[in-house]
Amino acid sequence: MSAPSRRPKGRPPGRRRLRNRPRNRRASDSGSPGTLRIGVATSDNGPPAASGARGEPSLAARTEDALERAAAINRRVQAFLHLDREGALATARALDRQSPDCRGPLFGLPVAVKDNIAVRGLPSTSGSALLRDYRAPYDATVVTRLRQAGAIILGTANLDEFGMGSSTTRGFRGPTRNPVDPTRITGGSSGGPAAAVAAGAVPAALGTDTGGSVRQPAAHCGIFAIRPTYGRVSRYGITAYASSFDQVGCLATDLRVLGHVLSQIAGGDPRDATSVSRKVPDFAAAAARPELPRRIVTVGDADLEVLDAPSQRAFHAAVGRFEEAGCEIRRIGLPNPESSVAAYYLLACAEASSNLSRFDGIRYGHRRAGQESLPTTFRESRTQGFGTEVRRRILLGTTVLSRGYRDAIYGAATEARRQITARVLSAFDHGALLLLPITKVPPRHLADPVPATADYDGDRFTILAALAGVPAIAVPAGERSGLPFGVELMAPPWNEAALFSAAAAFSAIPSAAARRSRSPSPGAAGVR
Repeated sequence: MSAPSRRPKGRPPGRRRLRNRPRNRRASDSGSPGTLRIGVATSDNGPPAASGARGEPSLAARTEDALERAAAINRRVQAFLHLDREGALATARALDRQSPDCRGPLFGLPVAVKDNIAVRGLPSTSGSALLRDYRAPYDATVVTRLRQAGAIILGTANLDEFGMGSSTTRGFRGPTRNPVDPTRITGGSSGGPAAAVAAGAVPAALGTDTGGSVRQPAAHCGIFAIRPTYGRVSRYGITAYASSFDQVGCLATDLRVLGHVLSQIAGGDPRDATSVSRKVPDFAAAAARPELPRRIVTVGDADLEVLDAPSQRAFHAAVGRFEEAGCEIRRIGLPNPESSVAAYYLLACAEASSNLSRFDGIRYGHRRAGQESLPTTFRESRTQGFGTEVRRRILLGTTVLSRGYRDAIYGAATEARRQITARVLSAFDHGALLLLPITKVPPRHLADPVPATADYDGDRFTILAALAGVPAIAVPAGERSGLPFGVELMAPPWNEAALFSAAAAFSAIPSAAARRSRSPSPGAAGVR
């Protein structure tokens, strides 16, 4: 199915255009995704400029600077597992030799890639000691498309082992620290990509989102992230955790850069049967057209009781910004959180048990030497190679799929997923978008003791998009307790463009704190 045609002049029914769009969101070069030229960033976060102008350093020289900056940041927050100095500089030199007419739309853009996404020639460990010596023999489809668009892969970023976690503390190389406060977690499991972007090492990064793994760290680090519709982006070359939930997502500090990256990696792929061949919109152009929906659907106080007091105040303030801008606010009750969390983890762990069975010490990964029997080799190699959380989820998934439990438990979880999907899709009536919190509390301190499964319930809001297969975007929405706070917007399948427009419009609405800071204080000129 082709994408909708360009909208006619005038305000379309069901949408509100933001009147005063910010100057830095203007699209001077909007059009097809292939028209914008991007180069290595000249500042930590801003959109990069094309190289080749007279007097400017070469792309290779600027990539050298970017690598040095990334290495310095990595010593502070450990965002990267591997920096590919040789490969990045070789790519930059090759791009320097390209004529301007041949340059791709992401020309020279430095990008970090989560370490469960295959990058040819680099270690691809998925954060696991079991794969510490494995190097990817090929590029994932999303990496191939980044390279074809002219991006430069600086390295691979840290994660919770096999994407199983919400803190990026469970990888074999240790935790990633939050650039906002290095004593705290980034969230997970794509905490490495989020930290690399938030700290200014790269303007954009790729992660994977199973139940919220790009949106949650984005909220904790104060940046944008998007989980696209399931099937929008190829999963070929991704180390699978839960195949019916996994989706490649993007993170960036600039909404238009986020849109450009998603436009380049999206599209059908014959090597991934779950990807969908569908025309890809220009998401950066959508971000350059701030536009609010007529209606915002959100949750009532009963569903917000699990948030701490600062988070509740921050979320109510975000809802208020939409309301003050003219959006109609409608409140609904969410599907039963206990059922949603249970269904998600039962299904995800069942799929993980199947997907990770290949790592047996024979075909892939670490093998414990000196074992006499094959079953013992399997057992000891997996016990040594997998971390505690991964073993826990494999055991749960294996139990769910075993005889006597499959119909009673797995079948019930599948039916619950169907009902949750129907409830989520019913919220998108008359062009409405769904607004939810992302996390219940601010990022905890790294030293805080945490029960083994304490993070599971923290996914109650983000797993809804994963269960329903709909797109969701994380948007910075101020602070709580002096730390970043983010909200997520969800849309019907294939409607990511509406999310980009709404996120841009929301970001342009001043918060109450910003309005207070701009209002004249008593005694100021003009105040009687």
